[in-house]
Amino acid sequence: MLLSGRRSGACQALTWDEQQSRYLCGALAEPQRWLPWLPRTWGQRLARRWIAAAQGCDAELQAESA
Repeated sequence: MLLSGRRSGACQALTWDEQQSRYLCGALAEPQRWLPWLPRTWGQRLARRWIAAAQGCDAELQAESA
């Protein structure tokens, strides 16, 4: 949400990866696009920390089977 400047709705950096059939954080997948002012490795590290990557999901969504 910080990267897209939105207070509601989906973050603009959230992107669908057709090959993996899942959503990805653009700051992790394409740090040079979303964090261009930082060196690539720094951007990925900071993004991982900011979104708490690999720390569990905090989404308030309920998954439903199709």
